[in-house]
Amino acid sequence: MKNIKSYNIYMFVSTLTRNIIDIYSVVLLYQKGISIHNIIGIYAIAYFIGSYISTLSIKMGNNIGFKYVLIFSSVITGASFYIINKSTNPYLISIFLSLSIFTYHPIKHYYGINLLTQKNQIGNTIILTYVATILSSYFTIKEVKIIYLVIISLLSIIPSLFIKKEPSQKITYPKRIPKSTLNFFILDQTKIVFLLLQPLYLYILSNKISYVGIFNIVITISSIIYIYKFANKKDIEKYYKYINIIFTIILLLKLNIDNKFLLLIVAFFEGIGVKTNELISAMNLYRNKSCKTGYIIVSEIIFCLVRGLILSIIYIFKLDLTLSLYLLLIGILFLSFAYKKDTYIKV
Repeated sequence: MKNIKSYNIYMFVSTLTRNIIDIYSVVLLYQKGISIHNIIGIYAIAYFIGSYISTLSIKMGNNIGFKYVLIFSSVITGASFYIINKSTNPYLISIFLSLSIFTYHPIKHYYGINLLTQKNQIGNTIILTYVATILSSYFTIKEVKIIYLVIISLLSIIPSLFIKKEPSQKITYPKRIPKSTLNFFILDQTKIVFLLLQPLYLYILSNKISYVGIFNIVITISSIIYIYKFANKKDIEKYYKYINIIFTIILLLKLNIDNKFLLLIVAFFEGIGVKTNELISAMNLYRNKSCKTGYIIVSEIIFCLVRGLILSIIYIFKLDLTLSLYLLLIGILFLSFAYKKDTYIKV
């Protein structure tokens, strides 16, 4: 129980700053004068590098302890804020973004599978993460100074020190991933890239990062209401296809609305689609029980390579931001038909 409390505190403190990296870094880079084209290139490189870093993070965590990877990740995240703020070198920014993201998310998946085994434990983690997500958006709205974000990132080291070190285990890899699961993994990345670029689209539309923060607060509040009042695992799986089709229509509608107030109404309904997709993605990722660590490694490699490829296509062909978002909607629509709940991984 103490281990879970330490992990939850870590998740809360780290999410305060990591959400700014995950959601708002594209806007922060644009505010510095980096072009949309180069921002897309920076993230393409970051994801390609991430396919290696995520693998290395899991393997190092297995050998020396996953909590030490999280400690390193907290330090790197603090440094990333400084690099994003001061540097214009695209390769340096890509490396630090990749290190920050992929020394954290694969480890979060590991703990999600191995540490949080009961519904109330998962619920507590979700609550703390939601609260931290709203606070991180508030920090963005208030344009909190970089030095404070660096300090908060470093403070997350403290709870991670109290997470119990896990014994090293042999990593086994799945021999085969079902075609339906692989298709879902690939198409799901179109949604991830869409959500990566969305804050930049909203910033250009509103010319205010505070508006982007408010938009994401609305999405978070909508997600909270949905997950605790209406979401049911069986219903989500049963009706996912229809929910995601509606979600795609909502995203399409958003790309054709200029009124900022109406967009916030759209954001509320978008939050339902975002959370449904997060739950389905987690089910798809966590359903394998026999080679958990190896499955996370293989999955992360697929995620990173597909995201990097999508962004590389946008970069190479110099596609307009809005056009890119429209094209990504096609993948999100196809995602509606890709989820199969009764598929299993060969080990």
